[in-house]
Amino acid sequence: MKKFLIGIIIVALSSTVFAIGGLGLSVNSSSFSVEAGSSDLMYEDVKVGSFAYDGFENGGGIGGYLYLDIIPVVDLDIEYNFTGNVYNFTFNNAAIAEPETQEFAFAAGSMFITLQKSVFDLGIPFLAKAKLYGGLGINKNVSTPLVNQEMLEAVFGGASELENGEYDYTAVTDYLKDNAVETSGFHIDAGVFFKVLTFSGAVYYRQVIAEDVIPGNKRYSSMNFRLGIGI
Repeated sequence: MKKFLIGIIIVALSSTVFAIGGLGLSVNSSSFSVEAGSSDLMYEDVKVGSFAYDGFENGGGIGGYLYLDIIPVVDLDIEYNFTGNVYNFTFNNAAIAEPETQEFAFAAGSMFITLQKSVFDLGIPFLAKAKLYGGLGINKNVSTPLVNQEMLEAVFGGASELENGEYDYTAVTDYLKDNAVETSGFHIDAGVFFKVLTFSGAVYYRQVIAEDVIPGNKRYSSMNFRLGIGI
């Protein structure tokens, strides 16, 4: 029992004295709404087909993070995460007997660089600590767009092919991946950070202000949970 207690004290002291930050994994639940859409496909002012996609709400994903608390006054936090959802896409032209509906994926990858400031601290010396914090930062994002006629023309090989060209699901989804939307913006977050011995984690809310990370949206929010180790 004595050796066990000594071991805990050594671990606690080392994590307190030498720790400069932490790293680990995160999960997120994002809140947003994308409206359904539809459009006729036109060639020389004549309708040659149509497409439509269902609306979808919210998303979830995973990520990783690194934070450093060696900077005076504030901590530096770097996180990269993914969020996504699925929706139905329907295509119709003269070459197919019935409209084809298939599941498409929406995905967004984001890097968040945040300066965090503690506003309230609570702790048990050498063993555990917790703090309430707020943060402000910048973000870079890459996300898949929604389909439009220009994209379908590129996939089919021109507007003249839209009426009788063969619809290729793989070609359309590959085009969306290869023509991802890149955006940047800023964000604010607030949450609770906790640390027990060498383990650390956080529960936090983030508001992201960046246009078209989520199609048709200028902002979105997320609840996040992370768990990692000190370094």
